This record gives sequence, structure tokens and C-alpha cells, in this order.
Amino acid sequence: MHKGDWYLLEYFRIVGRHQNVSRAAEQLGTSQPAVSRGIARLESKLGVSLFERVGRSVSLTKKGRLFLQIVDRAHGEIEEAEGYLFGQSEPTSRIVALGFLRTLGTQLVPQVLRQFKEQFPKVTFSFSQNNTTRIEEQLDNGDLDLIFTAVPPHKPSLAWKRIVDQKLVLIAKRTHSLASKNLVRLRDLSSEPFVTFKTGHVVRTLTDQLCSAAGFVPTISFEGDDSSSIPGFVAAGFGIAIVPSDSNLPSSVVVLQTAGPLMRRQIGLVWVEERFMHSNAREFKTFVLNDRSVAEEN
Repeated sequence: MHKGDWYLLEYFRIVGRHQNVSRAAEQLGTSQPAVSRGIARLESKLGVSLFERVGRSVSLTKKGRLFLQIVDRAHGEIEEAEGYLFGQSEPTSRIVALGFLRTLGTQLVPQVLRQFKEQFPKVTFSFSQNNTTRIEEQLDNGDLDLIFTAVPPHKPSLAWKRIVDQKLVLIAKRTHSLASKNLVRLRDLSSEPFVTFKTGHVVRTLTDQLCSAAGFVPTISFEGDDSSSIPGFVAAGFGIAIVPSDSNLPSSVVVLQTAGPLMRRQIGLVWVEERFMHSNAREFKTFVLNDRSVAEEN
């Protein structure tokens, strides 16, 4: 390919990432027809079809997916090398964009970062805390390098590996009658109002499953989407709740002793399998997946 046509590779890379010509054109700062002509020209030069048209969107062909993997890796390597060679940045200056669930910001993520920074003090991070759907979208769009989630992603482009199992515990207001009991059985809680997350949240799903196994459907007094609001409403007397064991609990809330352990939820690290990952993000990924102290402390 003539070097004057290298811009076609950037067109291809951005369209391949978005799977949508309109959004790619917006990011590239050009028109949709210009991008479409560029892709057609690249396909003509290569002699292969890179995309299949699906309505208003496009989908990478098998050869297109392979080519995107190569182009994306080459782009990342060149960009990283340019910054280093021309003094724009040092290898340690690349920021790791990390996303995670709000419920993981109390203990797990801070602990992992503390351990990592002890070995790599110059590596810096930017953070995004949100629900699973949102941070998966940010990862898929290239806004994040890595994310921590509680369930494996459904998109085949996203890789996931479990790093730790997080315990769930039952909490109540300190003055609640259950707080004085030495042992609490879930089957005895059918008349208790529950404070929990909105439908779709992993902890809500597990709460429903636990109650179902105990023979009842929980009566919900409050549904929230912020992990800090659940203990707050429990403290205000709205009911009991099932939360991750490392939740930040106010002094007016206690953990109840249950007959047998509650469920655990799996926490894993997610990344885009076929996308270039800069050296600092690769270093962090390797650390999280290989350092067993991450799991030992949780």
C-alpha cells in the first residue's frame, strides 16, 4: 500500500471499532460518504471484503477482524514509540484507564492499586465507576483499557478472567430485633422488608435467588443503583439488605450471623481480546491476573 493511503487504515480502524460508519465519521471529523469511499478503496486495494453491510451498521468479516487486530496493534505500537522517541512521553507516562463497579471501590480496587503501585510507582490511572453495562460500553468503545466486573461479559469481543470470589453478607440496623439473635436463617425473613439494588444488578439477582431458595419472594421497600445508598437506607430503618462483605457500613448498621455462608459473586478482569494494549495497561493486567495476593486479601 502506498504511504499516501495510510489514512485509509485509520478509517478502517475507527469504523471497525464502532461497527458504524456514521459514528466513525463523527470521530474522524469527516463526512460519512468520505469514510465509505475510503473503506471501498481499501477493500479494492486489498482485494478482500472487510465489512458486511447490516442495515445502517456494518459488521467485520472474518478477514476484517483479523486485519483489524493487526492494524490496531501496529497503530498502538507506533503511537507509543513516537511518544517515547520524540520526547513527548516516557513509557511510564501512559495512563491506564480503569473502570469498575461502584461496589468494588470500597476495598478491592484500592487494594489492588496499592499493591501494584508498590512495584510500579510511576504508573498513573484514570477511573470510571459505573454499572456493568456502561463500563462495558466504555471498554468496547476504547475509552477504557480494562474493567472489573462481577459477571462475564456477553460480547464475544470481550475477554474475562475471574480473580476473586466476593462474599455477600446480611445487614440490619443495629437496633433491629434481628441484631440480638446469635443466628439468622433466611427462611425466617419472609416478613422482613428488603433494601436492595434495582433489577439487573448482580447483587439484586443473587438476593432474589437466595430468597427464592429460602421459599419466599422478598418484599422490596427501596431499590437503589448506588452501593452507598443501600446501607444508608438500612440505617434509616427501611429494612434489611444483602450486600458485598466489603461494603462501607455506617456504625448504626451491623452484619448478621447467618446459618451457613451466603452466596459469593465472582469478580473478574475484562479487556478487549483483539485490541492493542499499551505497555502500562499490559503490565497492570499481568499483575492482576498473576499476583495471588489479590485474591488472598479478599
